[in-house]
Amino acid sequence: MVTALVAALVIIVVAGVALFIFFRSRSIKPGSSVPKSVTSIGSAAPLQTRGSAQTAGGVNSPMNSANSGIRDRLKSRFMAIGVLIAAVFGSLSAKLWSMQVLSSEQYVEAANENQYTTIKTPAARGRIFDTEGIVMVDNKTRPAILADADVADDRTTLLRLSALLGLPYAVVRQRIKDTSGGAQAQREVATSPRTRDVAFIAEHPDAFPGVDVQDRTHRVYPYKALASQVLGYVGTVSDSVLKNPPAGMDYESGDEVGQSGLEAVYDGYLSGAHGERVVVTDADGVVHEVKSETPATQGNDLYLTISAKVQTIAEQKLKELIAPNGVIGGGTGTSGAVVAMEVDTGNVVCMANFPTFDPTNFVGGVSQENWDRYNNSGSSYAPLMNRCIAGQYPAASTFKAFTGMAALNYGFASSSTSWNCTGTWTGFGEAYAQKCWLTTGHGAIGLRRAIVVSCDTVFYEIAKNFYDASSKIGDDAMQKYVEEFGLGSKTGIELPDEAEGVIPTPEWKKEYFRDAPEEGQWQPGDMTNMVIGQGNVLVTPLQMAVGYAGIATGTLPVPNLLKEVRNSSGETVVAREPKKGTMPDVEQAHLDIMRDALRGVAEEDGNMPTLFKQYDYECACKTGTGEWAGHDGYAWFAMYAPYDNPKYVVTCVITEGGAGADAAAPIAAAVMDGCIKLGNGALDTQPAVIDEVTEITEYAGTGAGRVD
Repeated sequence: MVTALVAALVIIVVAGVALFIFFRSRSIKPGSSVPKSVTSIGSAAPLQTRGSAQTAGGVNSPMNSANSGIRDRLKSRFMAIGVLIAAVFGSLSAKLWSMQVLSSEQYVEAANENQYTTIKTPAARGRIFDTEGIVMVDNKTRPAILADADVADDRTTLLRLSALLGLPYAVVRQRIKDTSGGAQAQREVATSPRTRDVAFIAEHPDAFPGVDVQDRTHRVYPYKALASQVLGYVGTVSDSVLKNPPAGMDYESGDEVGQSGLEAVYDGYLSGAHGERVVVTDADGVVHEVKSETPATQGNDLYLTISAKVQTIAEQKLKELIAPNGVIGGGTGTSGAVVAMEVDTGNVVCMANFPTFDPTNFVGGVSQENWDRYNNSGSSYAPLMNRCIAGQYPAASTFKAFTGMAALNYGFASSSTSWNCTGTWTGFGEAYAQKCWLTTGHGAIGLRRAIVVSCDTVFYEIAKNFYDASSKIGDDAMQKYVEEFGLGSKTGIELPDEAEGVIPTPEWKKEYFRDAPEEGQWQPGDMTNMVIGQGNVLVTPLQMAVGYAGIATGTLPVPNLLKEVRNSSGETVVAREPKKGTMPDVEQAHLDIMRDALRGVAEEDGNMPTLFKQYDYECACKTGTGEWAGHDGYAWFAMYAPYDNPKYVVTCVITEGGAGADAAAPIAAAVMDGCIKLGNGALDTQPAVIDEVTEITEYAGTGAGRVD
């Protein structure tokens, strides 16, 4: 600032002096130095003849006087021009002096800044491991052929690259002209070149000026589709994110960032620190020299609570059931989900979905064909969807554990209460008769037996009691009690797109049907449908797992997928502690009654005893079949084990799977066995490659009706 003021003052002084001289010279009148001679009257001066010249010392002739005036005027003008020229050169000299002397350091610094350019180099993302340290998402380093920007104008080099790589000339030139990675950044010509091509360029550097071979990292999924909905996939950062990056993130054009699942949730941990490459460039941006280079730093590694081994068991069982011959619709059901979780910590051991997808298809950009297939739910059954958290299903008879607890809490049931099931219930009048799933009836039956054999009639009676007492206890008393177990709200897991589910109330129904008020009235049948988990009841498999963990322990865990974060040196930088769960407002005596009833399902209901004979653990469980008009129902199974000291909870749902005891129970039981063995250090199952299933056929269904 001071330098600029001094220079300005010098220029003003020089210009002022020049202007003063100019105007001073203009003030002197030309020809005033020689006065004219006047002859006095009566003098004897001789007369001059016309055209005669004035003698020396006499008066000038008119011609000489005119010439003298012209010379004087020209002289003053030349003097003024000279002064102006002097002023101009003086100003230039002053400016030059200020630039070279007073401001020399400033301009040298600016010139250096223009000369040097800093280019960010990409960093490898952190890896993702399972709970035992098995790598589930890795990086693969492979060579990439890069070229400086000016190579796009080097026809000879372009032709050589085209011939060597087998790519059209126009394609090679277009890739080098692509500025998405930065104006001075080297451009990728080939991402996975042949080894011989890399060797040829290395052996003939003079033939490929401006061309370089560098190692670049890309995402690798060793087990392909295994846990893909949980892990997620990556993609090139979008322009909108570049303009408004998340807080603390330093994205560069061309970076791979998480787009879904844990890749997106923990992108801040997984993204590495860019390297810096300081280069010397000319005015055209052509790189002439590399002055310094700082290597990039790999991102942090994630260690999950997920077990790749247990996940393998779940996904293989789902595939065997739904697509036994590699065709979706060729087995039992059309899609499914399994959740396994530690009941005390909330650590998720397994979160399996089917159909699934291979995240490898997103590396380097997903093809339009794959994108259309993944997003066409009519033909692909939505493989990108994480059904464990976003799939909403009627809870069916697994819901009876919670509504049964509500009946105990309000005194509408006890361990000694008895009902009579004839197969048809007419509690709201003959015109509104409803059937038990066992249309021949269960006869005289108590609450425990009603849970074991899943008698609907008992629960219709419970619903009627709540409806009749609504003026005293409120018309949503049952629903509020059920919500104590986390149903109807998000669980708090870190994954995006988690659904809340629906526990219908009169207020909810009125709002839902606000455009059709006549349909929005709360009816007695809404209560009887809801009490058995049908009607408008919707839950997710993860919500059901949290709810059954609450029954098993008296505390609702907060689901969690992250175990710890380690830096590239293997040091733990974040250790995730389980969040403290909430305790539902329930009585211990009521929990004991329900736990005993759920244990009875495993020991007494249908083929359950036979199923669990093959496993070394005791459990409590409940089956269910969610009805779907015109389709096989939603097969449900929920369980926790060991019964006397619960460690794990498992839930499973199969869309159009029919009876839960037949379709969902065997899968859940096998997954629970894996969890128990994992906890004991005795699980021999190894992670397996899970291929996505792309072939689909129209599902005919099994025609199985409700048996639970």
